[in-house]
Amino acid sequence: MGRIRTLGWFLVRPRFYQQFFRVLRYRFFPHPGEDTRLQATEWCRERAISTEEALVALTGPGESRPMSELESTRYEQALEVARGVPVVMGGPGNLDLLYHLALQDGVKKVVETGVAFGWSSLALLLGVGSEGRLFSTDMPYVRGGSEDYVGCVVPEDLRGRWTLIRLADHQALPRALDALGTIDLCHYDSDKTYVGRMWAYDLLWEALEQGGFFVSDDIGDNDAFRVFAKSVAAEPIVVESERYDANVKYVGVLRKKID
Repeated sequence: MGRIRTLGWFLVRPRFYQQFFRVLRYRFFPHPGEDTRLQATEWCRERAISTEEALVALTGPGESRPMSELESTRYEQALEVARGVPVVMGGPGNLDLLYHLALQDGVKKVVETGVAFGWSSLALLLGVGSEGRLFSTDMPYVRGGSEDYVGCVVPEDLRGRWTLIRLADHQALPRALDALGTIDLCHYDSDKTYVGRMWAYDLLWEALEQGGFFVSDDIGDNDAFRVFAKSVAAEPIVVESERYDANVKYVGVLRKKID
């Protein structure tokens, strides 16, 4: 029954047909990299540090208090909006990491993939300030009726600096990067397959300015982040972001070298 509902969802949304065929290909012809969760999780566990330690390693000593404390009014307003949403979407991600990276001098042009409630969008917009621009890409959840609530915690007064492209990565990400030219920070939190990550990672890294920050969520899902970091000769930083019972969520960060 679930598969029939999924098929029906795609059939009435032609703009997602290309993504539908990619999903079928992933399912029936999986890349060997998809079966690397155990080794990826172990690699992350051995290297993981806290958000505070990661910020010192990336930006040096400085302010590292939580976004919820530094932006308490905005945060509480967003919580109130989220509580009123009748659907379930993804979690907020490591808001403190994203917020403090976006605060760094020179970070003005940002791209993120995956929005859900818009928590990471909020953190990035608050961090980059009035001169910053954020392009976000998001494909609505196939199930759950979430389409009307994507980005709902982003307040109206911040939306003038925010462009939300409601398409799958392969269509949306090139559009976002064409619009911005180069970027200073990227946050990847969409297609979690090995193939999907590696395709988007290459595109984002190419657009990233020297000294820019590359952030990817859920890197324990498969080996893509480790393999990519090695391919671009960038030192990987692994952040232990959230715990759910015995499960740990890991975020990976790279900083592009300055020649």
